Amino acid sequence: MIQFKNLIKRFGDRTVLKGLSLDIREGEILFILGTSGTGKSVLLKNLVGLLRPDEGEIWIDGEEVSRLSEEEYLPVRKKCGMVFQHPALFDSLTIFENVAFGLRRHYRLDEETISLKVKKALSLVHLTGIENKKPAEISYGMQKRVSLARTVALEPRILLFDEPTTGLDPVTTNAVNQLILDLSRTLKTTSLVVSHDMHCALGIADRIVVLDKGEIVALGTPDEMKKSQVPLVRDFLAEVLA
Repeated sequence: MIQFKNLIKRFGDRTVLKGLSLDIREGEILFILGTSGTGKSVLLKNLVGLLRPDEGEIWIDGEEVSRLSEEEYLPVRKKCGMVFQHPALFDSLTIFENVAFGLRRHYRLDEETISLKVKKALSLVHLTGIENKKPAEISYGMQKRVSLARTVALEPRILLFDEPTTGLDPVTTNAVNQLILDLSRTLKTTSLVVSHDMHCALGIADRIVVLDKGEIVALGTPDEMKKSQVPLVRDFLAEVLA
């Protein structure tokens, strides 16, 4: 479904992605692990066209997309839903209006349809009865779930998570990860999760890819990762299996 072929991305003299190639299977949950600055988030931004590769190709559903114009890229972006590190909700809008924002911006829908889609999305992330509240009136963990609801309301086929549990306590972290698993299975999406958290990856990933200095150093199932002798993988595992 998604293929990165010999992807290279440079920022000035610094090469962040160094000929990266990776096939992502339809419907899988793939965790992308690595130390800070190794190209994890850059990979996601190349996928949705926020950045463009200097060399290489990106294929989605049999179409090479990395050379498309901005206008041509719009249908590709509609396949993708991205959840960033921070909720990035509009403080002046209600929860309902925040979740409805993308629906109103990208589609011509009547208010009844918008209302049904918003309520369904909030239900999927286990939030009901808060539609009229403002973001400041709910917890940070709930704000993260509203951000997720805003994304799934658009019914993307590909879900992209950039450090979705940053700043959360362990209980809320587990809840968010369970939501990623449940939503991915319920909505039958392909999910890419950028993370530092090997514990979460081992719990819900179908496969895990580990990047180091812009290159793939390990790729496999959670069970395969537990047996890996790659030093960076062992470092990630040390905190989990100690």
